[in-house]
Amino acid sequence: MKRLWFIALIVLGWALASTPAYPENSFGLGYAHPTAGELTVGAVLPFAPLGMDSGLDLEVRYPRLGVSAAGKLLLLPSLAVGGQFMAVGLYGELRYASPGSFGGYLGGDLSWDLPNMGPLSGALSAGLGLGYFPKGSLLASLFSYELGVRLYYDQFAVDLVTNDRDLFRAGLLYLW
Repeated sequence: MKRLWFIALIVLGWALASTPAYPENSFGLGYAHPTAGELTVGAVLPFAPLGMDSGLDLEVRYPRLGVSAAGKLLLLPSLAVGGQFMAVGLYGELRYASPGSFGGYLGGDLSWDLPNMGPLSGALSAGLGLGYFPKGSLLASLFSYELGVRLYYDQFAVDLVTNDRDLFRAGLLYLW
């Protein structure tokens, strides 16, 4: 367990991460800096339009209410890049934040598998979306982005994220 925390801190120095392009069944708890706890649930959906895997990610923030729901389609599940696999997908996201802010984004995301590090595996992920969610300036409101890494150990994952809403977000997920 000590090794897991040590490696997570080292990877945090490399990059911060986002949810992967491929759908996963997951349940997690996390913290988004500066002061928001979050509950996340991911699900692989039972249908595959045009043979593409699909999924849904739900995120609820507290104590100040915020809800985000993102649907995913996995377009290219296993491109080989430099001996590692990369996945490319599309997503649509709807967001709500109290008091009364509502919006959404459409965009693309990709995940690049990291080489195995002993019992750990991982994926670097990035996403960019276009839409609208009120965030102060018009330019900031038009784009969403996510960058980062997810480390897997057996049925658990550590998720480290930076995105257009959070300077830093960390979560522990259970995968099934």
